[in-house]
Amino acid sequence: MWVTQTYLGTVEPEAKLFVYYFFEDYAPEQKKFTERVQIELERLGEAFGDKVSLLMPNPRYAGRIEAEVRENRHLWESLHGNLPGLFISKKPLAQLKPTDDGCVYIPFETRHPDKAAKAIQEVRRIANETLHWDHVNNAGSPKKSFGGTFFEALELKPGLFGFRIDLKKLARR
Repeated sequence: MWVTQTYLGTVEPEAKLFVYYFFEDYAPEQKKFTERVQIELERLGEAFGDKVSLLMPNPRYAGRIEAEVRENRHLWESLHGNLPGLFISKKPLAQLKPTDDGCVYIPFETRHPDKAAKAIQEVRRIANETLHWDHVNNAGSPKKSFGGTFFEALELKPGLFGFRIDLKKLARR
């Protein structure tokens, strides 16, 4: 998990999922709640490592991060009034467009700090499903067609009629 001064950077470029914590730094109950959320996010970060990028604002830079989010009008309008919460996306915030789908926002109820753990469990479930889907759909390198393998095995060298086929390369298919 990264306690950061900006949400527009990409801390872990190989991450499959990006989770951003949003809160109002001027609301005292949200500040206390944030301490509990940070503990839960740290546990989640230990479980997923660099596969899931978890970002939380450095308290000194919370105003700057809020300004960054406000610049993304589409995002800010959907979040405003529903803070604190966790925003989950398959893309870093800086690359997000209003037409992108697959984003999830999980708002918190700050009156009960114990509910932070329940919301983090929802993030864990989403992360597990996303990583599983990505693994299943991108498992291994794509198999080449027989024609592609054949042309890789085809060599222009002196031989019968000016070319030959490397059977070892063809058999690797």
